[in-house]
Amino acid sequence: LRGEPLNLRALIRQPLVFPETLPLLPALEQFRNARTHFAFVVDEFGSVEGIVTLSDVMETIAGNLPNEVEEIDARHDIQKNPDGSWTANGHMPLEDLVQYVPLPLDEKREYHTIAGLLMEYLQRIPQTGEEVQVGDYLLKTLQVESHRVQKVQLIPLHNGEPDPEM
Repeated sequence: LRGEPLNLRALIRQPLVFPETLPLLPALEQFRNARTHFAFVVDEFGSVEGIVTLSDVMETIAGNLPNEVEEIDARHDIQKNPDGSWTANGHMPLEDLVQYVPLPLDEKREYHTIAGLLMEYLQRIPQTGEEVQVGDYLLKTLQVESHRVQKVQLIPLHNGEPDPEM
């Protein structure tokens, strides 16, 4: 800014807007032509339903892609702790998680990650240290950064001991 006035109007561009029914390949073509990486998605009434990024489109085609802050092998990591609990990445897909932790999942759910599961139960973005019981597990939020759940501890409530009522 070296003493020069900042002209914000020169930086502003018309946003890209997609109808929610736009197929994948035309969306990719519009991203390319507009030379932008995100677009607003609107319904038939013009109401904004959300945003879609070029990365979203590419991941639909090629699968999950690492971003600059993620290590390729650490995107969906889960580790078993000595106490029998698990520590997992908040963005780990639930389909991957259930291979390690048998959580009951609603088949009609609209979330796909551990972070989404926590947000659904709490109806807001969790804070560090918050806990939610899901089935036989206590999910404890260990790390939240910039409104993103980074790490979650999954603690079994039965500790692997047989049920005394059996």
